[in-house]
Amino acid sequence: MTILPHRYQLQQLQTDSELEMYLDICTSIGQAEAALCLLASPTTMSFQLHSVLAAVSPPTGKCPDQLAWESMNLDYLLIKSGPAVQELADWLDISVKNVLCIPITNNERTLGVIQLINIRNEDSIGTLRKQVYLLGKYLVSSYHLLESNRWAGRLQQLLDFIGNISSSLDPDQILRMLLEQVSLLLDAEAASMFLSDEHSGDAILHISSRADHRVVENFRVPPGKGIINHVLATGETIMVNDVHDDKRHFNGLDAISNFETRSILAVALRSQRIELGKQRGSSRGRIVGGLEIMNKMNGDFTQMDVTLAEIFSGQAATILQTAKLYNEMDELFMQLLQSLMNAVDAKDPYTESHSKFVSNYAVTIGTELGLPHETLTQLKLGGMLHDVGKIGIPDNILKKNNTLTRDEYHEIYRHPQIGYKILEKVQLMGRDVLRAILEHHERLDGSGYPLGLRGHEISLVGRIVTVADVFHALTSTRPYRAAKSIETAFQELYDGADLLYDRRCVDALKRAFDKGFIQTEGYKNKSNA
Repeated sequence: MTILPHRYQLQQLQTDSELEMYLDICTSIGQAEAALCLLASPTTMSFQLHSVLAAVSPPTGKCPDQLAWESMNLDYLLIKSGPAVQELADWLDISVKNVLCIPITNNERTLGVIQLINIRNEDSIGTLRKQVYLLGKYLVSSYHLLESNRWAGRLQQLLDFIGNISSSLDPDQILRMLLEQVSLLLDAEAASMFLSDEHSGDAILHISSRADHRVVENFRVPPGKGIINHVLATGETIMVNDVHDDKRHFNGLDAISNFETRSILAVALRSQRIELGKQRGSSRGRIVGGLEIMNKMNGDFTQMDVTLAEIFSGQAATILQTAKLYNEMDELFMQLLQSLMNAVDAKDPYTESHSKFVSNYAVTIGTELGLPHETLTQLKLGGMLHDVGKIGIPDNILKKNNTLTRDEYHEIYRHPQIGYKILEKVQLMGRDVLRAILEHHERLDGSGYPLGLRGHEISLVGRIVTVADVFHALTSTRPYRAAKSIETAFQELYDGADLLYDRRCVDALKRAFDKGFIQTEGYKNKSNA
């Protein structure tokens, strides 16, 4: 296993808050006293400290990296004594009983090492390895996204109309703006973007600035036909100032629309290769589609037009790639969160899958209330993560079968604030997600915890996740009682409506159940039978 090449230094990633979150999570899972994240430095062929999580003053001087080197070719290293352990103890200025080192890897390449100091739960090593494996994938995806945004930024002055690509929620809208801009700058009537179908070989019209774009988009040009397919096959830039003189021209689009093509400038869309840990491919990249600019209005297309078209085609390819990377980032982030919550649920066999059910119920309630898509997404995450703070509660309390003591109750009451603290610095977390985590045990009359909020002091997302959480708890088996019936669960919710729970949320849950949209662990209604 080798350290990444120089150009892939991950220290430049803007992932500080995410790394701190993972250290906090790993510390809680392993019940460790401190945690370090060392990232590989190809420049000095060493490991450099990136993040420290410890209840001590921040250490000074170079972080010892001998244990990182010893563990980089292993699945993990748990070591309890030796010169390297003593060196780390002296640097941290704490007594070190053991050190668990888990390499952060991707495709046989070492990105760094997570070190946990004085772990008390050695049975958690398997779970910790999964967390660090997903962290490696997340770091790589973050690098891909950063690299893509940097490449796009080189053209920002030319394309200032496009704004900030990375904040756009609709890449197709940006691409349509780009086509309109290239048509304007090249003094052409229209522009179209084709994507290559790797299975059929067709060139598919993805977006067009033509007036008839709704008629022709998704139109397919068969393999071997049309100027665009020649561009896709060869990567050549083709300039035809009179299509009637070029036998490659395919007039299928003109035949189904009111548009007449007279001249074409066609260039390839090349997706830059971004493969972390591998030698980068040709700067020309892989051909994923093509851009056609049609009907120069004053004279013929020129070499300057070719240069501008190739610049715009590169920008279009970057937008497509950035959108793809954001989708992959979102999927990876959700996998990380689901893995985290699986670890939380696994701490108590009686609450297995609890997070999944609460998340589904919360989204269903929000849908019934007519909330916008953005809020539903926050509810999905808030429901999934509402109990994340339990990862910091001792197992002997969570799994206790008899009555808890006052001190044990006090520990349980801390889990909303623990969860809030773990995730509050994660930039991808919206305010509503954090409020759902913090407020899901609050009650309208002020009798809840941890803050004793009342009435409208509790956010709508907090009220929704509260009802979802209580409903699943009532209809699930617990160590101290059997699962209650659906009818009994709704009766208890309605008994507490307006006093403990928001009646609108209870009504929405009941409507969803009556429509067949609610499934519990022991009952499947008509839509799930």
